[in-house]
Amino acid sequence: MLIYFMEERYKKAMEDAKDLANRMLDDVSDEEASKYIERKEFAERFNPERSWIKFWFRANKKQIYGISAAAASIVLAVSILFNLNSETTDKQLMAVTDQELMPANGNVVLTLASGEKLMLDSIGGNQVKESGVEVDREAGEISYEKAAKSAVESAKAKNQIEYNELYVPKGRSYSVVLSDGTKVWLNAMSSIKYPVRFEKGDRNVRITGEAYFEVVKNEKAPFIVETNDYKVRVLGTSFNISSYPDESKTITTLVSGAVSIPSEDGGESVMTPGDQYRYDRMNNMSETVKVNTDLYTSWINNFMSIEEEPLSEIFKVLKRRYDIEVVFDNTKLEQERFTGKIPLNDNLSIVLKQLSRVSQVDFSSVNNTIHVSYRK
Repeated sequence: MLIYFMEERYKKAMEDAKDLANRMLDDVSDEEASKYIERKEFAERFNPERSWIKFWFRANKKQIYGISAAAASIVLAVSILFNLNSETTDKQLMAVTDQELMPANGNVVLTLASGEKLMLDSIGGNQVKESGVEVDREAGEISYEKAAKSAVESAKAKNQIEYNELYVPKGRSYSVVLSDGTKVWLNAMSSIKYPVRFEKGDRNVRITGEAYFEVVKNEKAPFIVETNDYKVRVLGTSFNISSYPDESKTITTLVSGAVSIPSEDGGESVMTPGDQYRYDRMNNMSETVKVNTDLYTSWINNFMSIEEEPLSEIFKVLKRRYDIEVVFDNTKLEQERFTGKIPLNDNLSIVLKQLSRVSQVDFSSVNNTIHVSYRK
């Protein structure tokens, strides 16, 4: 199933969907198409400003009901229309909670080299002074780029590399620009430890959780990201690493450029764009596969892109963004699969209603516990 949440940014997608639907219907005879949908009704009722559309593709003969397989596949591909004001839809969704469930709003914490912890959302001004260095701070981002040069003399005097650590709590995402200009986005419940400025040679950082990197190229100073499971060696590239302690796998997804990862013979192998390296720490096994990188990087824009993703995995992500617990009626529900885009900074109740509209799954909540069941 495909879910579109109607916002300005999705108008083009809706127009494309409308064009696709019209082209599909043009390929089906009026007699066959009328068994499912009236062209006039379709044209009059479809309004992308106040409605949403779902597509699904089926080839199950049990669902064709006498229409040729080819024609039925086309007609069934366009299942219209669940108007947001539909009385039938509203009745079906009575079980969905109206409780407002907004993302958790914890404080982003910057731990200085001295051990002092700064709550970045609580301090005033746009600059933080760290070891005599002024660090620019804007909404949702902290930057060390301007601090790099002024940090040199301070670090030389102390004859040591000074590290900071940035922690992003549940419900948040945040970014940091390192002293070399490399930008790092941190997902919820993630952290990164890095030097206030990079010395000559390797540029080393360490992460837990999930981070997306846009690394400034420097052939003389490879960029190295450490996780609990392995190191990723980079020259200049864009990639995502997910290494949550409560997950069994550490996953590296390469968007552009090239990175090296551990190989089975104990050496290193080079990833190319679109590659995803998965290391299963439970079984000490690894594999490299080709993926749609958008599915693993959309979170930096506060969306979760999903493709045939089971509910159990969807809620793993949502639990990091919202202060919720989830109870499934049975294990079969955990494997209900969805495809689409889910906003990560909106009222979760709205998200759950949309999920319910395109499925037979109901969601209700009591005291921030989401109860998942099949519609009766």
